[in-house]
Amino acid sequence: MTQSQMHILVVDDERNIRNNLTMVLEAAGYKVDASGDGEDALGKCKERYYDIAFVDIQMPKMGGLELLRYLHALRPRMAVVMLTAYGTPSRAVEAMKCGAADFLEKPFDPKAIQLLCEEIFQRQKTGKDVSMEDLLHLAELARERKAYVEARVYLKTATMRDVTRPEPYYWLGQISELESDKRRAMQYYSLALDASTDYQPANEALKRLKHTDSTTPA
Repeated sequence: MTQSQMHILVVDDERNIRNNLTMVLEAAGYKVDASGDGEDALGKCKERYYDIAFVDIQMPKMGGLELLRYLHALRPRMAVVMLTAYGTPSRAVEAMKCGAADFLEKPFDPKAIQLLCEEIFQRQKTGKDVSMEDLLHLAELARERKAYVEARVYLKTATMRDVTRPEPYYWLGQISELESDKRRAMQYYSLALDASTDYQPANEALKRLKHTDSTTPA
């Protein structure tokens, strides 16, 4: 399947964000539809199949998390990416626990959006017969090559296979740290602890990052 065959739905009640995201995706070669609210988006998804839906987490009428639950039941293979406001890490963690494929904080970088779409499509092509241990091993090999996009593909596929395993979330946090994204790293470490409350590597990483924040001059 080529980019021109991929169909993406953008759902956001803010017109500027909706239009900007649509333009970025169309410029990258994707077919894009847009909705201004959850009810309209749900109706569109009942009529046709989308490969990815970008959904704002905070919307009137039907909220993003409620829409996520409906979409997950209606189109379980569709990847739903939640759009969150800067400074709301707990909402992003909640969305991932509800089945979101990923999340993006506003304002977002157009390049990051394109990379995320590519990453999701690669995840969808990963065979279901690949074991959890194989996915973790493939991710390790990719990390060693500094192929972080590829590593994330394997790790996020692993999170969808077994939500009770903390390792994929932990290593996603490690990659986020390597990319100097501490906020995202902390979100992934929190998800690792949600999967297993006694997973020490994630616990220690969270303590370290929180200590770094507390000692950073204002």
